[in-house]
Amino acid sequence: MTRFKTALLACAAIGAVGAPVLANQGYGPSLRGMFQSSGASQGQYLGPQSWQEQRLQEQLRYAAPGTYVIAEDAYPAAYTSQQYATYAAPAPQPVQYASNQYASSNFGLRGYSDPRTVSYSPEAATAFYRDRDFNVGGVSVRTSVANSREMLDFQENTTGKTLTLLANRATGVLQPNSLYLGGHLQGAFMYQRTDVDGQFPLLSRFPNFSNRTDDEAGVFAINNAALSFTSTFGDWTTLYMQPEYSETEFARDQDEFQLRKAFVVFGNLERSPFYAAFGRKTIDFGNFDSYNAFTQNEGHHFFWAFSDQPVAELGFYKNGFKLTASALSGGRQLRVAFADEDNNIGNYAFSAEKEFLLGRQSAFTLGGGYLHDTIYRDNFTAHTFQGRATGTPPANLINYRNSAVNGFAEYNSPFLDAMVEYTTTLEPWAAAIPQTPDGIPFPQFLNDPLGSTTSIDNINFDENLSTLVAQVRIKPMVNGRRMAIAASGSWGNISDDTGNVGMMGQPTSFEKNQQHSASVEYPISDFLDIGAEYVYNKGFIPFVAPQQVSNDQTNAHAVNVGFKVRF
Repeated sequence: MTRFKTALLACAAIGAVGAPVLANQGYGPSLRGMFQSSGASQGQYLGPQSWQEQRLQEQLRYAAPGTYVIAEDAYPAAYTSQQYATYAAPAPQPVQYASNQYASSNFGLRGYSDPRTVSYSPEAATAFYRDRDFNVGGVSVRTSVANSREMLDFQENTTGKTLTLLANRATGVLQPNSLYLGGHLQGAFMYQRTDVDGQFPLLSRFPNFSNRTDDEAGVFAINNAALSFTSTFGDWTTLYMQPEYSETEFARDQDEFQLRKAFVVFGNLERSPFYAAFGRKTIDFGNFDSYNAFTQNEGHHFFWAFSDQPVAELGFYKNGFKLTASALSGGRQLRVAFADEDNNIGNYAFSAEKEFLLGRQSAFTLGGGYLHDTIYRDNFTAHTFQGRATGTPPANLINYRNSAVNGFAEYNSPFLDAMVEYTTTLEPWAAAIPQTPDGIPFPQFLNDPLGSTTSIDNINFDENLSTLVAQVRIKPMVNGRRMAIAASGSWGNISDDTGNVGMMGQPTSFEKNQQHSASVEYPISDFLDIGAEYVYNKGFIPFVAPQQVSNDQTNAHAVNVGFKVRF
């Protein structure tokens, strides 16, 4: 396994060296290609003066005032199964198609060609239903399925949504001085079978799931249901709010319905490469996209950092290069970030990415990041800050700063996506240091058995927590839309096999775990995707009290069948 991981990292290194030599660096296209299932829009980040923006402006110059322009996808030939509507002006005037794909006709408002003789245009009808707008009290209220797909995707574009808002404004996906409403629901039937009764590596991620005596279980689950509100009033200000329902919350400490995201972005990519963001949001650290249809990979599960308290982010984007710096409270955040300083700005994150064009249709991206402190800093394993406030820490509390670093490489083309990502802490996870139930490290892991049992300087243990993810996806055209067929592998390194014994006297092991999956996903329309996936897990290693209940030899197989619907 070590040789296999070394080989993967070596391939990534070769790509990192070779790609810049081959890359056409004269353009500034999207960072990270994101799978757009229906082909109606592109998950992209467009910089000012890029060829995509220039082409858009060229189309708008040739359009008469008050007309609608149907623009080709911004990534040429990448996802050309459909098109989306952008507006040259908001007034309801006759439609003129700029694309040569359609014959010139004097259509009415995206639908009927003449008010006296009704005829049907499939293209105009599709555009009409994809992006709707109406007036409420003098405010233009709109919908954009393209924006909803990118902002409410829980599998991809994990850490890129701040820049997505700016890019969607620059390319006309989001019109100025408007309020956009969006929605998303992901539901599935999830089945898992395990060879150890009660140990379900996948289903146990649902906090209220309990099945301790059976070796198989199946549940209907609403993975996520979210609304989005996007305000584009003002040239430099974009406000985003996302109330969300999820069955993966911890019911005793968290509400199932939360205002999960609430942040404002200050910036205008058409005028400046600098921008800023402030509010509750994903912390810009790592990539953590998952090609799987429904299940996040191990890198995402272990290291996706999400704030509870406001984050201040400064960013720069130009010619495919993105650089961000974030500052946040040192208190316990919703996920991963924690610096044990509740009332101070005590945690930080940095991220850098560079995308290189390979010709006109493919791209190669390199990225890396740093998170100053994480939940892996101590051996008090509570899922939430409420749990820490009401719970009882170990009698021997091991506590030290534990930063995380990340690196990834990704290739994107119209037919093929591939990515490798590695994330690791810089110190061992304090809860994974072999220790007694009250938190005292075993004597063989202390430099001085008579010295401190809480200081990392006296603990002789060097197994850092890490994940390696490798995934690939092909996107063949099926009936005019791109199907996604993906395979993903995740390997986690947690601790050493030291012959631990749990509180009930049973042997426990938590050295490594694995998760591998294969999935297929198909867009029925812009608004509905259906999919199925198979997931293999080796190892049952929960976050709370891993030394007491873990078994890294557990084998489990899962099948998930579900859908994603949006507007």
